[in-house]
Amino acid sequence: MTDATTVFRTRSDARYRNIGGEGIVVRQAVGEVLVLNEVGVRVLDLLAVGKPVGQLIGTLAAEYEVDSVTLERDVLAYIQELLDAGIVEARSG
Repeated sequence: MTDATTVFRTRSDARYRNIGGEGIVVRQAVGEVLVLNEVGVRVLDLLAVGKPVGQLIGTLAAEYEVDSVTLERDVLAYIQELLDAGIVEARSG
């Protein structure tokens, strides 16, 4: 269950790079390469520095003009996609 205090990290078999605002994720275990847009890159950058979901959403709200309900819904859905794709996992205690 993801809530405002959940912190995620990139899984050990996923390699992530931010290259000029575009993100590249390589899933070594399955041989996948994913390209991310600017917002997808920003979310992974914030996850990489250990921001909990609530702080991540607050940071994005300050950076982008979007209503908070839409932002929270979209970020939580994107994080779920990252989880389902095996790119991130919740950090344990």
